[in-house]
Amino acid sequence: MPPAEGRGPSEVSAGAPVAVVRRFLDEVVNGGNLRAIGELWAEDLAWHGGSLGDVHGLAALKAHMAASGSGAFTGMHLTVHEVVAAGNKVAVRFTNSATQTGPFLGAPPTGKHAEWLGIGIYTVTGFGEDILGMLLQLGIVNLPG
Repeated sequence: MPPAEGRGPSEVSAGAPVAVVRRFLDEVVNGGNLRAIGELWAEDLAWHGGSLGDVHGLAALKAHMAASGSGAFTGMHLTVHEVVAAGNKVAVRFTNSATQTGPFLGAPPTGKHAEWLGIGIYTVTGFGEDILGMLLQLGIVNLPG
């Protein structure tokens, strides 16, 4: 998975950047939930994808992810082997696997299954959490009326 940079409304605890990245990998990459992209990354995100190019903005990332999921590969799955975090940086060592069922980098579909290693480095500079919702569910606060 190529590295990404996201920026949301507020800074939170040191463990939060890892939670954002894991949710992205679980829900978007492996789960195909493209709606979660808007919940996890800011409008001005920058995605640096190496040989696959750079993507700027939420709409472009959603289009890129949709094309990846329905384009060159089917059955794509990313398996996380290691996560290392420091501050707002999260590094993920992973194995990705899929079957090439569409054209990829100019090559015709092969129908072959492949597995490859990768490292993604994510910069999470902030995001929001629904703390009020959590406090309401726990009964710690109550809304009037």
